[in-house]
Amino acid sequence: MSAKDMFYPKGTTFTNAEARAFAKQELVYNVTEDLLVILEDLEISKIELAKRLGKSKSYVSQVLSGARNMTLGTLSDICFAIGFKPEVKLPVGECPKEQEPETGPKWEQVIVSKKNVLVDRGVIIERKEKAYWNKEAA
Repeated sequence: MSAKDMFYPKGTTFTNAEARAFAKQELVYNVTEDLLVILEDLEISKIELAKRLGKSKSYVSQVLSGARNMTLGTLSDICFAIGFKPEVKLPVGECPKEQEPETGPKWEQVIVSKKNVLVDRGVIIERKEKAYWNKEAA
C-alpha cells in the first residue's frame, strides 16, 4: 500500500507533478527497502557495507534511509559490494498507465531475497514472509 492510498480517498485525482512525486518516493522506498532486506538476509551490517564501499557508515545510512539521493551508479556499487549484479526493468513497449485499459489488478507474486512481495503493475504493494495470492481473487 502506498502513501497515496493510505492518506487520500479512493478516486482522488492528482496532477502530473503530484503523481510523479508519489512515484519517485515509492521507487526510493522500494529500492532502499529491498536493499535493507537483502543486507539483513546476508547478515551484512551497514558498517560492513561501508567498509566494502570505502565510504563512511553515515553515508551508507543516509543512502539507505532515502535522505541522500541514490544514483544508479551508487545502486550498482552497493549491489556489487554485496555480491550481485543490479537489474532495472522498464516496461518497454507497454503503454503508459493513463492509457492502459482498466482490467483490474495485474498482480504477480515475486520473491525478493527470500521475501514474498505482491506486485501490481511493477509496484510492490505488500510484503510477507510466506504469502499466496490468487490473481483471479482481486
